[in-house]
Amino acid sequence: MTAQALSPHVGPVAPTAIATVLGACPHDCPDTCSLVTTVQDGVAVKLQGNPAHFHTGGVLCAKVSRYLERCTHPERLLQPMKRVGAKGEGRFEPVSWDAALDDIAARLRAVADTHGAEAVLPYSYAGTMGLVQGESMDRRFFHRLGASLLDRTICSSAGGEALGYTLGGKLGMRVEFFAESKLILIWGSNSIGSNLHFWRHAQAARRAGAKLVCIDPRKSETADKCDEHIALLPGTDAALALALMHELIVNDWLDHDYIARHTLGWDALRERALQWPPARAAAVCGIPEAQIVALARDYGTMKPAAIRLNYGMQRARGGGNAVRAVACLPALVGAWR
Repeated sequence: MTAQALSPHVGPVAPTAIATVLGACPHDCPDTCSLVTTVQDGVAVKLQGNPAHFHTGGVLCAKVSRYLERCTHPERLLQPMKRVGAKGEGRFEPVSWDAALDDIAARLRAVADTHGAEAVLPYSYAGTMGLVQGESMDRRFFHRLGASLLDRTICSSAGGEALGYTLGGKLGMRVEFFAESKLILIWGSNSIGSNLHFWRHAQAARRAGAKLVCIDPRKSETADKCDEHIALLPGTDAALALALMHELIVNDWLDHDYIARHTLGWDALRERALQWPPARAAAVCGIPEAQIVALARDYGTMKPAAIRLNYGMQRARGGGNAVRAVACLPALVGAWR
């Protein structure tokens, strides 16, 4: 006898609708992690990385791996909040979307009418970086308003422009190729904390015998896990790069064919680099001269060698030129072959 016959109030049980949805992380990160979301009865119940994604291997960062907790958290804001009281008191009250949008529009209109539309300075970056929400409609809105133009970021502009001037674009090697390197210079990057998918490939290279060198003023988690930490003073990266070039030149650790066929301005760069022997750079960088000499020897003789840059070094006076100096190093040894 079935349960339905025993209890006339029990009807047929409908099967639970479960689906798997593929997507991608929308945040400001170049890894573009592939996501697999399990949806049950129209509600996301599980989120995980896609193991088929070659770049990440299914590994997600701590922020995104807890996405569902953020979405369903009882303290998540679901409507606009307007400040009441003085700034700094932390007192807000909920208002409707219509009220919030009307208030913001009125304030923008008042500024534009009184001081001109260019008195409105839009500033935004990071967060959701999809084409629709991150880099599209807000541009159209502020252009229509006639607001001032701004690059929108203090994050990476100097380094981005430096790479464009030096390489013709924001170019670099595929991250999985780092696993094939014999020497990896992690320059200005706490990769364990901010670039974990690169770190996975760096560890694969290390298991295969590669040497990892961290160049960073701070003894970060990454520096602690590398074979060597070069703790130069902040803002002295260009001096170190020029000293490395000096040693590559005087020891003839150069790829002359590559330099001749694929570079411009070599004579001028050579002249400047020869003005920066290791002793001079050591005094500027606050590190031992022998450490610079040894690093140059490694970079000039261990092939293939790779450099991983991050944002740190360009956030200082002359930071853009520091990025340019480091970006020239691979050309000297033919690392782009």
